[in-house]
Amino acid sequence: MTHPVEELNHVLGSFLEQNDYFVLLLTTRDEEIPLVVRGIDALDGESPADVFFIDTTPLRSAKQYADDVVRNAWTQLAEVNEERLSKGLPPLAEIPPGCWAAEWTPTQRLAMLIHHMSSWLPPEGDHRLVVALLPSDIEDRDAHAQILGGLVPFNGYEDWMRGIRIVVRDDGAAPFAEAALRKAGVRSVLLYTTQVTVGAIADATAREAENRELPPARRINALLQCATFDVALGRYEAALEKYGTLYTFYDKYQVHEMRALTVQGVGDVMSRMGRLPAARDKYLQALDIASDAKSVTQILNLCAAIGDIDVRMGWHAEAVKSYGIGASAAEKTGNGFARADLLEKCGVAQATSGDLRGAAEAWTAAANVARDFSYDPRLQSVLERLLELSQRAGYHELAAGYARELQEVRQRLSNGTRGQA
Repeated sequence: MTHPVEELNHVLGSFLEQNDYFVLLLTTRDEEIPLVVRGIDALDGESPADVFFIDTTPLRSAKQYADDVVRNAWTQLAEVNEERLSKGLPPLAEIPPGCWAAEWTPTQRLAMLIHHMSSWLPPEGDHRLVVALLPSDIEDRDAHAQILGGLVPFNGYEDWMRGIRIVVRDDGAAPFAEAALRKAGVRSVLLYTTQVTVGAIADATAREAENRELPPARRINALLQCATFDVALGRYEAALEKYGTLYTFYDKYQVHEMRALTVQGVGDVMSRMGRLPAARDKYLQALDIASDAKSVTQILNLCAAIGDIDVRMGWHAEAVKSYGIGASAAEKTGNGFARADLLEKCGVAQATSGDLRGAAEAWTAAANVARDFSYDPRLQSVLERLLELSQRAGYHELAAGYARELQEVRQRLSNGTRGQA
């Protein structure tokens, strides 16, 4: 009898190789998403000439989902182009402004994004673009139906779709899409229902880590996944043991980014256990490694984690420093979304410590970045803080300006529209 994990991986691999279907609809539960991602990641490692994009953003509304997917694609593209530049390769084409534009519906924006991604494929040879849109949590079922409906080729294939494979999901806890497609007579979508328990996922990952017939890199990646399972399930001692093994491996081969990641994992365990000083020490150790490796993205993430620990410990002045360094790292990577988030946190830490002027400066900077990136949810939050602060200080004209802009932002969010990027 075929193991359900092996069957899922076979379905994913077969879907990539075939030419009859453009879309694979997986009916799968939330807890199975990491396993699907692992299966696609493994295929990515086996097909270096193909282009893979995997997104697990939660789906709370159609607009929010399109915003987040486009933003994540933009962030990943920036990282890829940075690496290509270091190798003397030309950058991939930037995501067009239309993917952000308010005049297009969320489904049109996603279709536009996928169409643009197809331009990243090498011009010669038979290459594929694999796009996996797998929301880890589906809150808005109507928006989910809207997104799926926009990705199904009801009118047949267009020429540009031939090298594209799209993997989407239906919620296994309350499925509807398969029945709707069958009722509509749609035959251009491949359907598969996963039947994998959490225990089976963890078991398959452990067996992969112990399988000496597999390449060492794949086994060590499975061990890293096992450590992640251990942390999620509260098996902290087991996670720490695995992180120790992982660190030894990555240290031996001087894979510095992964050394930093494993030390950060230990910090995460310490944080969950409530051992905040120990967590902070590990995050700082990981930060030293990431800094030596010049991994700006890791520096950003670690500074955010250190700042959060500082806040939990009541060290607000230290949190301001940590968030500030993280915001600078975000600016270097062009990640305005993370920069706006960290500037807002920086302002909160300053306000808590009594530095209201510093808080106002940080929130003003966060608002400017949020405007530049049309990041309305963050802009709303920061404007609310600036409005309250200016009202308390008696700056009524300034407060009125914030109130007017805040009303406009709330209206855009309520209507499902956004400012231009």
